[in-house]
Amino acid sequence: MANVQHSELTGDQVHEPKGIATAELGQVYIANGSNSGVWKFPSGFAYGELFITEGATPQTLLAASASNKLNPTGEWTRNGNSNITVTPADGTLTILQGGEYSLTFYTTFTTASIASGSEYRFYYAVNGVHSTRNTFVRKTTNGVETLHCSASGLATFATNDVVSMYVKGGTTSSGTAITIVEAGFNCILIQPDLL
Repeated sequence: MANVQHSELTGDQVHEPKGIATAELGQVYIANGSNSGVWKFPSGFAYGELFITEGATPQTLLAASASNKLNPTGEWTRNGNSNITVTPADGTLTILQGGEYSLTFYTTFTTASIASGSEYRFYYAVNGVHSTRNTFVRKTTNGVETLHCSASGLATFATNDVVSMYVKGGTTSSGTAITIVEAGFNCILIQPDLL
C-alpha cells in the first residue's frame, strides 16, 4: 500500500470515523482529552417527559411519613422522548445514556380536609431510592385545598437508571389521599458522561 497522507485522500478513499459501525443514530464522537474518545448522544439529544392533565384518581399517601412513588393509576401520559424510555404505566423514565441531566417537576393537587399546616413533600428518585432534595408545600386552611408545587435541578444518572417522582406526607397528611390534577416531570441530557 502506498504511503498516502489522510489530507490527500479524496472521493471513495475517504472513510467514516473509527467506531462508526457501532454508533447509534444521532450520536457524535466526543474526545476525552487523552487522544481517544467515545460515541455519545450530544446535549439535548436525550430527553423524556411524563404529564398528567385533568387527573381525577386519588393516591393515598403512606402512613408514618413514609414516601411512595407518585403514580396515580392510569394518569401519567407520555409526551416527547428520545433516547430515554418513558413508561406511563409506572411513572418512570429510564436513562439510556449516563450523564448530567436537567430535571423539572410541577404539580397541582387537591388535599384531604385536614389541619392547616399539613405538609406534602415531593422528591425525585433513582432506582426506587428518593433523593434527600425535595420541594414541599403546606396547607393554609382546614378544608380541602388545591396546592401547587414545582422544582428544577441537575442530577447525574448512570445508564439504565430508572427515575421517578416520590411523594411523602407529614405528621398530619400521612395516610390521607391527594389527587394530582396537573403534573409534569421531565429530564433532558445536559452533559454526556465520557466513560
